[in-house]
Amino acid sequence: MYMKKATGKFFALMLTVMIAVSCVVSTGVLTTSAYTAPKEGRIVYNKTMYDKYSKAENMVLDSLKNFDEENDISNLNVPRSEATEFFKVLTLTHPELYYVNQGFSYSYYPSEDKVASIYPEYTISKSEYATQKKSLDKEVERILSLVDEDMTDSEKALVIHDELAIMSEYSTSDHNKADIYNSLVEKTSVCQGYALAYSYILSLVGIDSELVVSNSMNHMWNKVHIGNAWYNVDVTWDDPINDRPGHAQHTYFLLSDNAIQNLPSKHYDYTISYGANSTKYDNYEIHNFDTRLCEVDGEFYGFVNNNSSANKGALLKYKLDSNTYEKKLTLNERWSAGGNSYWLNTFMSLEKYNETLYFNTSDAVYSYDVETGRQAVVASDISGVSVSSGKLCYGMVLKGDAMYVAVSDSPNNKATLQYVKRVDKGDLAIGMTNYIMTASTNSAERAYYGDANCDGRIDVVDATAIQKAIVGIIDQSEIERINSDVNFDSDISIVDATTIQMYVVGLV
Repeated sequence: MYMKKATGKFFALMLTVMIAVSCVVSTGVLTTSAYTAPKEGRIVYNKTMYDKYSKAENMVLDSLKNFDEENDISNLNVPRSEATEFFKVLTLTHPELYYVNQGFSYSYYPSEDKVASIYPEYTISKSEYATQKKSLDKEVERILSLVDEDMTDSEKALVIHDELAIMSEYSTSDHNKADIYNSLVEKTSVCQGYALAYSYILSLVGIDSELVVSNSMNHMWNKVHIGNAWYNVDVTWDDPINDRPGHAQHTYFLLSDNAIQNLPSKHYDYTISYGANSTKYDNYEIHNFDTRLCEVDGEFYGFVNNNSSANKGALLKYKLDSNTYEKKLTLNERWSAGGNSYWLNTFMSLEKYNETLYFNTSDAVYSYDVETGRQAVVASDISGVSVSSGKLCYGMVLKGDAMYVAVSDSPNNKATLQYVKRVDKGDLAIGMTNYIMTASTNSAERAYYGDANCDGRIDVVDATAIQKAIVGIIDQSEIERINSDVNFDSDISIVDATTIQMYVVGLV
């Protein structure tokens, strides 16, 4: 018996997927630790092939994760005719293998016509992956920190959907950006990147999902298993184009097959492995929200901006699974369209930090306390924003504690994110965690107040580190200085070291 080597290359979906989407879609804080599910959810693609080889996948995965040059799969009895689809299913259902090229070679036994070994191609080196993985893991942890174990599966799916739609942007210039690193870290990808990232995060919170492909549409989206039913979710088409920072539509969230096939921008020509037959959410109010739905003390809040909704301009406390809501605030805001004209819709966004809600109007940002109903101005007289200039706020986002408004001359044009200020830290104290925007990394970093040396613990060593920093023996990084300022006076002093010492012995 002898082997021959052949080259197998399967269809690279990332090269063509979602090219036409921009023509179809119209414009229209955090918990103290990352959520860990008792059991990971499954990611399915091509169910027939997935079921056939899923039990043997761990052996192949270990080899790919080790960057092995050869992967012996002779005992799996994979026919040559199934080699490309086998490898495609393996890599798509494990989005963490984003560094494995979609082209590969294989050797085979001619007498048996089965694959002996696969020879993968890697897009980066093992050392480069180690560096990228730190950034990827950090971003995954941040997103998981938005999820609470007391949430229902539909609420977890909602939180992840909103975060991806708000923090990611569809890549109109590079259709090769199609993996989870592009979507989660670089924050720009085509639909495959959105779908893979959504399935990947869902799996980490214990929710099963399927990757759905329509070759006719050049498009990929997800099906999500909630309760005893499957539902379609298309995060890509819920992310407005041009990108509107702070806005996440819910038009394509938790839809039946019948609903998603009959919307004005319908989905078609896709294989149905799991029928989405339940119509439970098809006519729910959730589809009128185009802001993030923020969770505060187990309740969800969101703005409705849609002019066709009876709740236009209202902040609703909304229960997804029962489709019940309560109006908490109604704003009679208007966005000038020039002269005496005004846009029909409103354009509030909603964010949360330390259990306080923040939203924008056309020229200011406000806070809202859900317990007291108190509304307060946080930022006004924003530079360059006025009716006379034609530039207004069409959204707002929080990156860690950094507040930005989305400034544009029209809701149909791409907005520019403009920094406003850092939000109030509120009742934060030593031993608590939060996410802070740092200048050194230009990203939201996890702060653990009191952990002055960033080793994950608060002990006397941290107090000593602060003392050494004060006298110049050591230089602290930006996040170490943030962690050291436990009395939040913007100064690192002996008071902070003493506070930590008192915390260690239980006096504070």
